[in-house]
Amino acid sequence: MAPVQRTASKIAWSVKKQDSFGSPLGNASLTRFLKLQNPIVIDESAEHWTDRGMIGAGHDWETQRGRIRQYVRFEIPVQPLPVSFVGYLLALLFSYNSSQQLGSGAYEHTSKFQSLDTRPEAYVSTFAVHEDGNDYYLQDVACASLTLRGEGSNRCEAGGSFLASKIGGTLTGYSWPAASTLRYLYNYAGIFSIGGDPSKRAQLRSFELTLESGINTDLAWRKAAAEADRVYPCVWPYTPERNLALGLTMLAESEDLADFRTAQQEGTASEMIISCLGEKISGTSPDDFDEIEITVPQAVYTGLDYDYDDGLLHLDLDVEGAWHEATGGPVSVKTVEGTVSEYFPTS
Repeated sequence: MAPVQRTASKIAWSVKKQDSFGSPLGNASLTRFLKLQNPIVIDESAEHWTDRGMIGAGHDWETQRGRIRQYVRFEIPVQPLPVSFVGYLLALLFSYNSSQQLGSGAYEHTSKFQSLDTRPEAYVSTFAVHEDGNDYYLQDVACASLTLRGEGSNRCEAGGSFLASKIGGTLTGYSWPAASTLRYLYNYAGIFSIGGDPSKRAQLRSFELTLESGINTDLAWRKAAAEADRVYPCVWPYTPERNLALGLTMLAESEDLADFRTAQQEGTASEMIISCLGEKISGTSPDDFDEIEITVPQAVYTGLDYDYDDGLLHLDLDVEGAWHEATGGPVSVKTVEGTVSEYFPTS
């Protein structure tokens, strides 16, 4: 497929998901506004057939061409994103969100991988985008992969790759939501513990979590009722090719190196928790703060590298997650914030 690219830095999204594939959300549901520092790169690609070389044409050159498949891929480059939008992207990637209101008044959302028996297909939603003076929408949007990253004293960053069935058309009579104050998280605020040991918090320098949802685009085309719909996907199916990878950089002591080396060689699993905090959530009592907490209950070290800089030992760790019965998977990501009571409400 040859890429046909466009960009957009202004998007609107919804806390709702579509009722079904092929039924985009209406204007009234697209109530959340975001202007990105690094714009979305949208690729609307089409795959064609031709009759070149076919028997009966009388020559070897193309005379007919038609579309076989067409769909949309787009990237949100990794960049600082507000906590409410990161929570939404997590819920969209996992096609799952469990919500509750804490005693402080803040809202807690938990997302994790679901069994393929109960969640064989990805949730889909609708984005509005603005490009070259035009407002249009992307329908049947699913999250194929997501990256969360924290480094040094920076704000935490996120980004990922997404799929959509089509660019649905121009938005008619749409009023863009008003801009609001965005709330961010910070790498150096929060916790870091391994095996329940909170003393590791001061050692973490950076982390990067990559999540793959396991969507297989080759299985997205199925029998369509009308020929015009044949070229577009009609589902984003999950497969077992789901994955998570976590990379860490930390300052360490010599005994840490020996411990991690032994754990890697023996395949020892231990619980790993990383959280990042943001600002106080207005109106909470007792005080509560914006937060994302990543828990890998059975973290296994798959890579270990180190060097010395100014006499300090720097460790680079690669981590994967094994199955954990209580969690129902290899990872759980919790988001605490104060503006969204529920992602994917039923009404």
